[in-house]
Amino acid sequence: MKFKQNHFRKIPEKLLFTLSQIKSNTVLVSTNISVSAKDLTDGKYRKWNINSINDLADNSVIDFIPSKKEGPTSKINLVGKTIILRDLPKEDKSWNITGPNFGDYSKGTHTATITQPVFQREYELPREIHLSIKQTDTEHSKDELQLQIWIKEPLRRDEKTFSDDLLFGLNLLQESTGNSGIISSSRSENDKLIEEKQKDWEFLPVGTGDIRGTILQKIGNKKVISDSSQERIDYFTNPPFKIVGHINGINSFERYIGLELPNGIVILENFNYGNAIFVFKKDWESFSKMTRGELIKRKSSDTERIPHKKNWKINLETVLGFSHK
Repeated sequence: MKFKQNHFRKIPEKLLFTLSQIKSNTVLVSTNISVSAKDLTDGKYRKWNINSINDLADNSVIDFIPSKKEGPTSKINLVGKTIILRDLPKEDKSWNITGPNFGDYSKGTHTATITQPVFQREYELPREIHLSIKQTDTEHSKDELQLQIWIKEPLRRDEKTFSDDLLFGLNLLQESTGNSGIISSSRSENDKLIEEKQKDWEFLPVGTGDIRGTILQKIGNKKVISDSSQERIDYFTNPPFKIVGHINGINSFERYIGLELPNGIVILENFNYGNAIFVFKKDWESFSKMTRGELIKRKSSDTERIPHKKNWKINLETVLGFSHK
């Protein structure tokens, strides 16, 4: 099967027609495809976490998150999105650069803070939507396998963001498989209500729990940890400023760890997929009440995104209002 990375600017008419034929309020983004058994054996689907036909046996469901190389939606799904607000006045923004002393690195380096007016920005967190795969034919042929690939989280047609969420899901599926579709969801309304009330964050006051151990669990207890990751682990385990506690993401936010400052600012880090630290200038009480969907889609100039570049620690502390001499 030959894959191509398609991307929709709007929902295709044929899928809108399919949607019009569905009576239920909740739908799933889903498609069925045929794959070559030889391609599977040759490792073509390892990016889908499928290494052999045996992985699909016994009604097994395999989850994977598409690589950001699959397409623009897959990239947003993994690293988030930056929106430049060109219709608003510019604001002064500061960042830091490191250079050699007197133009000679042998004499050491120094860090300088640069401030200039820039367009205001809004940031959208990574959605980290996974795709699920299962085999649909129990008596498959030797040459072809029939697979269903879908997004587990149902979409509610009565939500304001339904059209945008549907287009996002269709593109995520299309970029990975070259196919996309919509089916009715049999999930009950009660299940959905239970999910919305599910706790996503737990607050750990200073001195509570094994923070380093919690972070290592989030990254999978890897035997080899890169220097850059180790630096971030050390920083979030023992930050160089006063905090009132750590914020541990659970359930749908299980990859996240955060810090709450005495002034209510929340710093959020994802050690697995995120390529940036997010700073939320909102108090913990408001932050903790947000559902996953609300937090991910939250667009506000009160959010700052700090990429993991060379001076990320200094840039973070500059955003927090700490001076560096």
